[in-house]
Amino acid sequence: MKIVQAVHSFPPSHGGIEHHSYHLSRELCEAGNEVTVITAWDRGTLKDENISGIRVIRHYSLDFPVFSSARLPIGAFYSLLRQDADVYAAHGYGSIMPLFASVAALLKRKPFVFTLHGYPEMKGSRGRLLHKFYKIFIAPVFLGIAKKVIVVSEKEALKIGKEVKKDKIIYIPNGIEDEFNAKMDISDKNKITYVGKLNEDKGIDSLIRVFARIRDKYPDLVLKIVGKDYGAKKKLEELARSLNVYPIFSEVPYKKMHYIYSDSKVVVLPSRYEGFSLVWLEAAASGRAMFSTPVGEAVKFYEQIYDENAAFFLFNNEDELEKKLLLFLENPEKYADIISRAKYITKEEYSWKNVAYQTLNVYKEVI
Repeated sequence: MKIVQAVHSFPPSHGGIEHHSYHLSRELCEAGNEVTVITAWDRGTLKDENISGIRVIRHYSLDFPVFSSARLPIGAFYSLLRQDADVYAAHGYGSIMPLFASVAALLKRKPFVFTLHGYPEMKGSRGRLLHKFYKIFIAPVFLGIAKKVIVVSEKEALKIGKEVKKDKIIYIPNGIEDEFNAKMDISDKNKITYVGKLNEDKGIDSLIRVFARIRDKYPDLVLKIVGKDYGAKKKLEELARSLNVYPIFSEVPYKKMHYIYSDSKVVVLPSRYEGFSLVWLEAAASGRAMFSTPVGEAVKFYEQIYDENAAFFLFNNEDELEKKLLLFLENPEKYADIISRAKYITKEEYSWKNVAYQTLNVYKEVI
């Protein structure tokens, strides 16, 4: 089968959508399909290259700072029209790529499948205005053309269900790679780690404030913030300095991300919204305590891997995060069996091969 994937960004750029589309495409290729990815160009990448059997065609883009997926790859629509595909697919609500891919599919008389990774909740008047414009004028077009809408979070499906017929929606969660398999011993680890994009929706400011409050009790702790800056880094650095906190900021190639988890004592994701975060999977599979806000699919996933102990790892505000982090830091051995169980379940239940198999069945159905 010839498959075209349209996405606003692709590895080596780091992010949940980027790596979902990469691992899905790689597994589809390994299953004998021909996959072409149309995406935006990033510095240091080639315009046309082969990555793990995937043909990646990149286009220069106009990037807007409001949201990480707000990119306009010039020439991407015409590139999509030139493809000889059996099915067109696109990723990410808030991106222009689903519109381009859906219209190209319509003109080529081919089926189109959209994947929703998260339903953004824009902050600020400009962000809300752009979101409203997108919801009224852009989303109805590609959601109307889509034969199926894949969601990685059942909770997000309830939101998109207001915009698309429910019989179009199919739930397929994210997957995890074998590389995330760190040793369980954390006695020599001292890092509290955040992994993800640096934007206002990720709530990293909350983590910095909490770290400042617990640092006096645990002076050896280090706060590490790993991810690409999407406009929030300067404010975060200013906040940290005002609290006499000096986090380590870094960007790490995804192929080395398993080292980040291995070097962490605990991982925190204070996001204001998520669909099904890859960070949950990566941290759990790496045998690390994973604290998160109860966004997207978090509650259901945490109840699956942590069972009746899920509440120990979910927090709604800074006070709860501080309390639950301190409980863990005071006696991490108490959590060892809980985390070990979560690691086993995550690695057993989630795999990219399974995600690709389910997705391929959706493609076959619409064809």
